[in-house]
Amino acid sequence: MQKLFGKAMFERIVAIVLIVLLVLIGNPFTFWMPSMMLVSVLVVIAALVFVWAGFIFTETASDEREEWHRTHAGRAAYLSAAAVLTTALVYQGFTQKIDFWIPLTLAVMIVSKLFARFYADTYR
Repeated sequence: MQKLFGKAMFERIVAIVLIVLLVLIGNPFTFWMPSMMLVSVLVVIAALVFVWAGFIFTETASDEREEWHRTHAGRAAYLSAAAVLTTALVYQGFTQKIDFWIPLTLAVMIVSKLFARFYADTYR
């Protein structure tokens, strides 16, 4: 599929599909009332696309510049996710309705980053 569209276009298509799936699942403006079956199917499709995009869809860097861009994108994604999760944690703390998954996800992100840095500093 990448060869058909090209690498950059394929990445944009994946991003658009993910955004559309999130909007359909989240239904932020209550513009439709899907059945429970349709919501379940959308959630399964979204989960499969997210697993594929996050774990299976790999990037290959052929030189130092591409490696730097890949590293920079990963850092930007990490910092963006940490900022959103911290904002959600603070907001939910003020409303006294903290969802368990937000601090858990934030903790896993931070601990895995610290472990990766420790491993890189110790064994490389």
